[in-house]
Amino acid sequence: MSSTTSYRCRRLVSVAALYAVMASPAIAFGLETAEELLDRSEQEGNGENLVEILHELRSRPLPLNSATWQELLRIPLLSADDASRIVDWRSTNGAIGSAIDLEKVIGVDQARRVAPFLLFELPKAVRRPAGSKGFQGNAYSRLYWETPPRKGIETGKYEGENRRLYGRIQASGPNYGASFVQESDIGEPDAGDFQSYSLSAERIGIVSQVVAGNYRLSFGQGLLFGQGRYFSKGTDAVDGVLLFSPSVRPYTSASEENFMQGGAVTLSPGAFEVTAFTSHAKLDASITDGVATSVSASGYHRTVSEQAKKDNFTLGAKGVNLRYRYRSGKLNAGIGGTLADYRYGIPVDWLRDNGQERRAGSVEANLVYRDVQAFGEAAFSQEPDEASWIFGLQAPVGPGVTGVASVRRYAVGYFSPFASAFAERGDGGSNEEGFYLGLKARVSGHLDVGASYDIFRFPELSDTYALPSSGHDARLYITWKQSTATTWSGLYQHKQKEETLTQTADGGWLQYVMPVPKTTNRIQLNLETKASTMFTFRTRGEYKSVESRFSSGKETDRGWLVYGQLKSTFGKLSVSTRYTRFDTDSYDAAIYAYEDDLPLVYSLGTFYGRGQAMFILLNYEPFGNFRLAAKYETSWYADRSSYGSGNDLRATSSPGAFNLGAMLKF
Repeated sequence: MSSTTSYRCRRLVSVAALYAVMASPAIAFGLETAEELLDRSEQEGNGENLVEILHELRSRPLPLNSATWQELLRIPLLSADDASRIVDWRSTNGAIGSAIDLEKVIGVDQARRVAPFLLFELPKAVRRPAGSKGFQGNAYSRLYWETPPRKGIETGKYEGENRRLYGRIQASGPNYGASFVQESDIGEPDAGDFQSYSLSAERIGIVSQVVAGNYRLSFGQGLLFGQGRYFSKGTDAVDGVLLFSPSVRPYTSASEENFMQGGAVTLSPGAFEVTAFTSHAKLDASITDGVATSVSASGYHRTVSEQAKKDNFTLGAKGVNLRYRYRSGKLNAGIGGTLADYRYGIPVDWLRDNGQERRAGSVEANLVYRDVQAFGEAAFSQEPDEASWIFGLQAPVGPGVTGVASVRRYAVGYFSPFASAFAERGDGGSNEEGFYLGLKARVSGHLDVGASYDIFRFPELSDTYALPSSGHDARLYITWKQSTATTWSGLYQHKQKEETLTQTADGGWLQYVMPVPKTTNRIQLNLETKASTMFTFRTRGEYKSVESRFSSGKETDRGWLVYGQLKSTFGKLSVSTRYTRFDTDSYDAAIYAYEDDLPLVYSLGTFYGRGQAMFILLNYEPFGNFRLAAKYETSWYADRSSYGSGNDLRATSSPGAFNLGAMLKF
């Protein structure tokens, strides 16, 4: 680090510390929002879909005192048992009039997290069903381009232009909704390369939900169907374990993977809930001699070879889920099961004997007595006959302290193409065992502390090294609400894990596959302060080291990142700008940071190498129902003269991009 850079960093830290001393303590506000939890993640998961759901909920919050149990589950981080507590409270105590009243029902932390997505209607107003504001909708479009363009654009290898297009139309009424999405990536010749649609209705007699078109399913803990899991392990000490999602949700994202295409209906006769579904989706795949060897999830159709893979493969699925719910006094219990058949259009090499079809099933259970919640799911696939399961317990362990413990065993041969399980790596619910323990404590009205420890084992480390491997991951989370305007948060992580790598000996003449133990240490510190109604300042510092033990000796890669962000609001105009400096020895030490972006855009920046980055984001609302947004971002790399590789190569050390968007509400 140069002396100038060192001086600037010391000055920034000094200013932050001075402000911390001067700020007066006051009543603290709630724990992390869903977006702040995403900022802790080191993998994307379903971030884009989550950001879209949160945006819709903010623009059209749910009326708390008339929403059904199923409708309450639209809110991420609100569990099925939280929804049950709300419904039970309303039936015995009447309407919930404020966020403070909601704290008595589901606890302080959960109430403050979900309050922005709820309408607290007065008792006299609790007459109309959730969402009965009449017909309304929105139209949204985006245009994105890069400077300079990629090599594939300049050479003609990409058949499209240097632009990414996105368009979406949504409309909804008291009991129905419709959406249409159209998107194309940079280099794709067809402006409507990806199209997604869904029609939905709800609360019609015993029909809780019906969807036609594209949709997502989530049952149990996601071992068989978990398309509503948004957070990866380690995002939160407690809340990241359970799966928070309704059974069926219309799919309105532009991500070209991990959704069903067909129809689903949920019926709720009394204490029972039955969901039947069918799907027949086209996928991109590589095919050799009539056998599919891999599925492409990128969604890119820019070159002749990529276009040859487009929609050349099908995956059909059908099945049913049955649940029964029992409530008596302080006891809320639910049991259920799922049976599903799925069939690929041609043989695939990841099923035994290059098969095409399989049958799978699962049983699930959830029990809440007072503040203690037990949960679990066990699932099996037809061949090989091996089961995967996860069971856990979440409960208060002391005043202001909540804990969760879970045990998982995912069989090597288990497979479900729709799984999204709680796991250390991957999310398919296979080839992993583990024990997880998480604690979260409200030390005071201003200080929250969380800690987690996960010990895991892989029966087979990889396809090329079929011997077991084990490791562990420990994390410490701290959030200090210094005042109503200032929040400090920190994260420390220590992880030990093995990876399969090819190593060499005898001057490179001998190659062999061996597990390489890696030890990762990561420290993160964040400060967010609202200086006034017009200005909000946010800064982060992060350090990461990765020690790899090769047969030839130890190698340590290190990296750090520092950024400062200022958000300013001037009436109908808001401006956010961020400046980032980073320096990492390799991609192993890459640092991830969530970035503000246009509406419905999820950006998780990956920083590696040595350089600087900045963005400026503008949002302008000239009218109450019309919004314009624009973003410019660029980076300056000191360790390279070009960015990317292959057809994605950009002949510059300073790549940039523009993003423009407009949204109209009606």
